[in-house]
Amino acid sequence: MTTVTAPANVKTRWTAAKYLSISSPDDGNLYEVLDGELIMAAAPNLRHQDIAGNIFELVKSFVRSKKLGKVYFAPVDVVLGDDLVEPDVVFVSNPRKNIMAKERITGAPDLLVEVLSLSTSTRDLRYKWDLYARSGVTEYWVVNPEAETVEVLTLVDGAYRRHVLAEKDGSLTSKVLEGFSAPAADVFAE
Repeated sequence: MTTVTAPANVKTRWTAAKYLSISSPDDGNLYEVLDGELIMAAAPNLRHQDIAGNIFELVKSFVRSKKLGKVYFAPVDVVLGDDLVEPDVVFVSNPRKNIMAKERITGAPDLLVEVLSLSTSTRDLRYKWDLYARSGVTEYWVVNPEAETVEVLTLVDGAYRRHVLAEKDGSLTSKVLEGFSAPAADVFAE
């Protein structure tokens, strides 16, 4: 009997299903599966957490008052085909609640928010941007803590178009959350 082994330089191609079929590493880190790679995300800094928390509170308050659906704060697994992402904030509308399970969200949420950091900005602005559009995520908010801006992107004919670029002294609005408006300064408040 001949044993065949893979060359040492062959990388394992990861999928969300493969990752979820094994026991998740219990090392306190967050992992994502992006384009066949298993990526360990560095813990976010406190400024990142303040901003993501502020957005979560603003969106959750609005969604709860209008009874529009559910809002989640990282970590929350979102499975989009073979990829698994951990966005900072996730909104799923009532009509799309069938994509939510006890453990994770499987399918495109209505709204995803990513707060940029040094370790994630390239992925957030390239691969995830394309992934979210391909998957049908209706609205994508890209938050830049350094510039203190929130870019709200809406899906139009399969590609993202800017709805608003909210600077710190401007106003943040959403097409998905009709009637939502908040001072962008509230996002960056410490």
